[in-house]
Amino acid sequence: MDKQAVRIEEKVHSYIRSNHMLDDCRHIVVGVSGGADSVCLLLMLCDYVKKHKMDICIHAVHVNHMIRQEAADDENFTRKLCESVGVDCYAAHIDCIGIAREKGLTVEEAGRLERYRIFDEIAKKYKDDGGVMIAVAHHMNDQAETVLMNMARGTSLKGVRGIVPVRDNICRPLLCITRGQIESVLSAKDQPYVTDVTNFDNDYTRNAIRNVILPYMCEHINPKAVENISSMAVNIREAEEYMDRQADRLYSECVSEKDDTIRMSVSVLKSADMVLVKRVIYRCLVELAGRAKDIYSVNVSDIAALMDMQTGRTIHSVYGIYAIREYDDIVLRKRQDKSCIQGKDGSNADNVGSGKELYDKNVCEYDVEVDISALSSSITVNIGKNIYIPGEGGKYAESITFLLVDKKTLSTDKKNTPDNAKICVNKSNNGYAKYYDYDKINKLLNVRFRKPQDDIVVSKTGNVKKLKKELVDRKIPSSYRQEILLVCDNNHVLWACGVRRSESCLVDDTTSRVLEILINVKERN
Repeated sequence: MDKQAVRIEEKVHSYIRSNHMLDDCRHIVVGVSGGADSVCLLLMLCDYVKKHKMDICIHAVHVNHMIRQEAADDENFTRKLCESVGVDCYAAHIDCIGIAREKGLTVEEAGRLERYRIFDEIAKKYKDDGGVMIAVAHHMNDQAETVLMNMARGTSLKGVRGIVPVRDNICRPLLCITRGQIESVLSAKDQPYVTDVTNFDNDYTRNAIRNVILPYMCEHINPKAVENISSMAVNIREAEEYMDRQADRLYSECVSEKDDTIRMSVSVLKSADMVLVKRVIYRCLVELAGRAKDIYSVNVSDIAALMDMQTGRTIHSVYGIYAIREYDDIVLRKRQDKSCIQGKDGSNADNVGSGKELYDKNVCEYDVEVDISALSSSITVNIGKNIYIPGEGGKYAESITFLLVDKKTLSTDKKNTPDNAKICVNKSNNGYAKYYDYDKINKLLNVRFRKPQDDIVVSKTGNVKKLKKELVDRKIPSSYRQEILLVCDNNHVLWACGVRRSESCLVDDTTSRVLEILINVKERN
């Protein structure tokens, strides 16, 4: 083998070591189509293992896509090649065209997904016998094609970084050399290979870049165009990895996750560079969506714009995710059922864009009527709903009890000593219990969640205030306002649990009978 081929092989060996591709590896699953790239990969891996006396088993996998008439010949060629170098060969047959049609994919995409699925299945057979790596034959030209294609289609820096040398258990040892170098190595070894004629069909986007655009760039712009594009991708990948680390740090500082809700601190986001802010928002969207597909820069920018908007502004994004500005937070949630989320004007939430609150229909419809006119001791009503209590967060309301209390056991004084053994009304009016003058209250009450027309008495002189205004003034986030449990007399709120009670119907010196309302809560599951 000539000196140039030796130098190329040494370059690949060095690339394998520097990227730790085969560290702690016991088995290598190699994709071998019979083409020049995969044949070169197989031979170089065999030489590498032999040269370094490594205890590694190599397994070749050939996938017959059953598209071309020559596919059977390619399979036979691959089998004979593997036999000549003493490597096991697994051959799989797939109906690539049928799979593409069934899954709504291009033939090219369907073939790629099936190949990796099969490689992974073979790899799993050896996972109990040490580390397993899957090796594929991408090279510098593939890298340049990928970068140009992503740029033309539109991409972030992640797309311009191209193909990475190692991802999970997949490695690409030939990513450091060009297609021309691969052919020169095979020529020096006098090693034949098969040619897939579909690679010359320029109707495929990648083929057009491979056969037309890159050759033109190398001939008319710079002979080193492929190497230069590949080198740029490496530099971008290093910068990308650094920014990812910085974004991870920002994420840990400004993001909190609970159940199906993600909160981002606006003040922390504003202290960071926008490039990191957008990465954090993108990650939040991916977390809620459960996938990265079809999440675009415009979705991220729309949510980033909430940093400069007022409380209550809402942005509707992909996969049913909506973001709301809530004071110093941007809150992201995913709607489970679009039909259950409506604007207060009855419109679908997709039409709500600026400041209109979201009403969960399932919550709003919870409305239990309680008749306390014949109350002799107590009435308990089952609730079984998640509620929100300001300052304490989410709770689970099991039930609510209405109880007549003997006035003789109560004191409206601010003192409560063991000597008088009396309950102090002022001190007993805690977050989960309230006392009222039974004879001043309408005897038909409702236990429910908020409605747009609700109001509450906020002073002993009878001043009335819209409940929404009260919640806004107390800085209750709009996304939680529908989870505040109410006890109402028609549209007049007697008690917004955890927020405030009405200043009407209070216990005073003239009270003869006292109504205690007690909500039984526990932590959410």
